[in-house]
Amino acid sequence: FAFVPNLDMLESSSMNEETFYDLDCLCLQKKPCLDLEVTSPRVGIQVAVTKGHAAKTFYQAATLVSVTKLMKQPVHKDFADSDLGDFLDDLFEPVSFQKIEDSYAGAPVYRYTRSQSFDILDIDQKCFVLESPTQLVALHLQGPSAKRKVKLNIALYRPRSAQGGPGTGQVPVALGIKGYQLYMSCVMSGTEPMLQLEEVDIRRDIDSVELTRFIFYRLDSPAEGTTRFESAAFPGWFICTSLQPRQPVGITNQPDQVNITNYKLSGR
Repeated sequence: FAFVPNLDMLESSSMNEETFYDLDCLCLQKKPCLDLEVTSPRVGIQVAVTKGHAAKTFYQAATLVSVTKLMKQPVHKDFADSDLGDFLDDLFEPVSFQKIEDSYAGAPVYRYTRSQSFDILDIDQKCFVLESPTQLVALHLQGPSAKRKVKLNIALYRPRSAQGGPGTGQVPVALGIKGYQLYMSCVMSGTEPMLQLEEVDIRRDIDSVELTRFIFYRLDSPAEGTTRFESAAFPGWFICTSLQPRQPVGITNQPDQVNITNYKLSGR
């Protein structure tokens, strides 16, 4: 803390009398034996600094700087708050702070492992056929027309958490059409989810929630030898085919009622 003397007190004091400000008393004192003197020729003020305890070193320096700076001001000028700010600027060096921004990539939601190809039939023996660039339908095929059926390119993933995996019977997969860069995705359309095909290569780590629309949980039933595919983005919704032939492959939350949700995979 730096004490600043009052100019009126300095002017009213005798110019011939040697005075100083004691470190422990904020009043004028008779000057003892001095080690260092700073004299201002303008107003005849003498500032004395005495040797003291090491703990008072900063206090001494602050007092010296404050009084010296005050002597440089016009005698008629009153001491203002801004003057104290100037004193503090002289006493303390500015400290600059550097803002360091860092970012990190979070762990992937699903980690890609490998891909496998399978033939797929629903339990009504209907195959998957690509009738238009983005339209997948299920129908019965026989003879030469059987060449129209498509194979699924199933990308296997390992989940980040314990929500799915071999031990739980839920294996995260992405379902693509072999020979095409087309993958099934489940998105909201109006008030209900819908199944669609998107042109994308999803054979990589899924590192955002947005891409979970491509993820389905493969639910195997070893006793029946069948498999279901449940949407990860919309739990309780399963990939389905219609009981009627030549209908689009879709998604439903009413399995085995008006739609077929069980499939047989082969070609492992």
